[in-house]
Amino acid sequence: MVSCGVLCGVFAQAQTASKPKATSTSPKPGMAVWSPDVQQTLGVSQENFNAEGLNKLTKMQLVALETSARIDPKKGLLTCPASGTAPVGRIHVLVTVDGDDASMAALAGLVRQAVAALNGVDVVDTAAQADRALHVVIQTQTTGRGLIGYTASYVTATPCVLEKGGKKTDVELKGTLAESSANSKGDGLPQTIATMLDHELQDLRGGVAAK
Repeated sequence: MVSCGVLCGVFAQAQTASKPKATSTSPKPGMAVWSPDVQQTLGVSQENFNAEGLNKLTKMQLVALETSARIDPKKGLLTCPASGTAPVGRIHVLVTVDGDDASMAALAGLVRQAVAALNGVDVVDTAAQADRALHVVIQTQTTGRGLIGYTASYVTATPCVLEKGGKKTDVELKGTLAESSANSKGDGLPQTIATMLDHELQDLRGGVAAK
C-alpha cells in the first residue's frame, strides 16, 4: 500500500541515473541499492531493481517509499473501490504528471489525452473519484548540444482510504512500476504509457463487465 503523497514526492525528486552497470560495480554513494527488504516490501527482485528504475532513487527516498508501503491493515480499516461500483464500461483514472522542466506541460497534456482516449476510460481530477491512479514523472535527457530525449517513470495504483483512530487517510495500493524513453520530441511516449495502463485495466474491465 503506497501513500500518494509520499510516492509522488519520492518520484518527483528522483535524479537521472546512468545506464545500468555490471553487478560487480559499486553504486554511487548515497544512491539506493537492492536488499531482501525491497523484495519483501515492494515485490521487486534484485534482477529487476534497475529495470524498475529504483536505482535512480537516493537511499532516503527508497526508505520513504518502503515506509509508505508498510501500512498494517490490522491496525486500521482499508477501503478500496470495488470494480462493481464503477459504471458499466467506464473506469475512472486519476493522472498526475510531474517533470524537471518547465516545458513539460505540453507532454503532460499528451499523456492525459492518450489515457482519456482509452476505451471506457474517464480521466478524473481527484483520488476520491478514481478507480485507478497513474503517476508519471518525466525527466529530460540532455547533452552539451541540448535536449536529446525524455525518460518517464510511471506507476499505477488503486486509491483507497485507511481509517485508523477515527481519522481517514488517502492511501494507494501499488500496481505496475515501469520506465520508458523517447526522443527529443517525445514521440510515442504518451501512447506507450497509456498502453501499459490499458493492459493493467483489463482485469478491472472484466470485473465491471461481469456485474
